[in-house]
Amino acid sequence: MSDQACPGSDPQPPIEGTGATTGGAASSPARDVDAPPGPDVERMVGEVTAAVESGRRAGAYPASLIAALDVPFHPDEGLEPPEASAVVESARPLRSTRPVVGGVTVFCKRAVRRMLSWYVAPIARDQTRFNLAILRELRALEERVARLEGSAASAPEETEPESPRPPGR
Repeated sequence: MSDQACPGSDPQPPIEGTGATTGGAASSPARDVDAPPGPDVERMVGEVTAAVESGRRAGAYPASLIAALDVPFHPDEGLEPPEASAVVESARPLRSTRPVVGGVTVFCKRAVRRMLSWYVAPIARDQTRFNLAILRELRALEERVARLEGSAASAPEETEPESPRPPGR
């Protein structure tokens, strides 16, 4: 493709700060070298940390909040284990609260379910097998991490790192 605009089209000026054009001439996807840099995340985190520490020293936070923050966070606390939802059922109970047409509705749904069960049941079995396999691997990884954390905690800390060896030895 050439760098010239199509005949009869007017090249548009670039959008400020992006280095891109709004149409007309072919534009380069490269960033504008004069664009301002992104936010300094490390500086912002440092500022927030310093503000929190000064608030702690000044007693701005209640002791109960500080104690609650020192407790390890467990996002799945109070939830049922994943094994409870690993098994996928291909059929769920059918019922209706409609007094007149409820029986007919449930009958029709059961008929459709029975006609589709040859298709849905194998998919549900495959999904259940997959879910259980993933859970087995997840539990194995949890055990491995626990073992590694336990061995790291019981291992004596090195006081002095090994000095680097010269090349060739």
